Amino acid sequence: QDNFPEPSAGLSDFVWIKNRDATDDWQAYDTARGPYNRMQINDNSSSLANNANGLQKFLKRGFAVGDDVEHNTSGESYVGFNWVCNGGTAVANTDGSGATIATSVQANQTAGFSIMEWTGTGSNGTIAHGLSTAPEWVIIKSKTEDEHFVVYHKNTNGDGGDGSTHYLKLDQTTTPTDSSTRFNDTKPTSSVIHLGNDDSTNKNTKTFIGYAWTSIPGYSKFGSYAGNGDADGPFIFLGFKPRWIMVKQTNSTGGWIICDNSRSPFNPVNKLLSANLTNTESTFTSLDILSNGFKQRNTDTGYNGSGSTYVYMAFAEHPFNGDG
Repeated sequence: QDNFPEPSAGLSDFVWIKNRDATDDWQAYDTARGPYNRMQINDNSSSLANNANGLQKFLKRGFAVGDDVEHNTSGESYVGFNWVCNGGTAVANTDGSGATIATSVQANQTAGFSIMEWTGTGSNGTIAHGLSTAPEWVIIKSKTEDEHFVVYHKNTNGDGGDGSTHYLKLDQTTTPTDSSTRFNDTKPTSSVIHLGNDDSTNKNTKTFIGYAWTSIPGYSKFGSYAGNGDADGPFIFLGFKPRWIMVKQTNSTGGWIICDNSRSPFNPVNKLLSANLTNTESTFTSLDILSNGFKQRNTDTGYNGSGSTYVYMAFAEHPFNGDG
């Protein structure tokens, strides 16, 4: 399992679990909603509560699971990705003096990660994120409605563009959709995230969960690159050796492809999963993980098509900064 930051001195506050050997759903848990309460990030179903045999406890650098087949089938292999926040301790509207929607926030400013909960108003507004700088990657999900996982990325609308004018769906391969009703066509600030009035992010009286990240030098980075369609692909500078990378094509339909050096400890990285699919792990040469970034090593349009554009999310193997 991968832990962000590593090594972890706190609980695994946000956990993704995937069976590598079977076509099981992705399982997602967080300390805000508590154990047993899973979401399946590859589909748009509402939060599924009371799975007593799923994730049962959040631990330092890990978690405990029961005997549910999507978590713990005998003889099958799994992977877990864990982000450390604030151990489930949340405060109201932290650092969000400009927030107009009541928000419960737990934040780890050193790691650049926060978890937010709020009740929608159905009107344009703002929620506090608790970070010291503007978030660059945000995921929002309704806890009670069958709505998609709405994604903000600072480069969704192109390198240097305004990511708030378009949104992506973590559970789908679709291209960025132009919409003012998700993020109100307004970039996040150092204190708040702007929301429109769409049901998927701010439906009146409905409850939501959100996750926000901002780049921390030497630990995490969120950006974009252009593919060249060549096995000698582009090099993406991060300033650290990445442990975990997720890539999404933006100019055409493409999956949310995840690589890491836990499943692929040697170059080229060739063990792939897609966050939007239940598929088993595939073996397909993708990229090289380097001391200061990553380099694409294939012509597949999923991550290096000629003239294609991509957004990425990356976390370090051994953070130069960040708490442990």
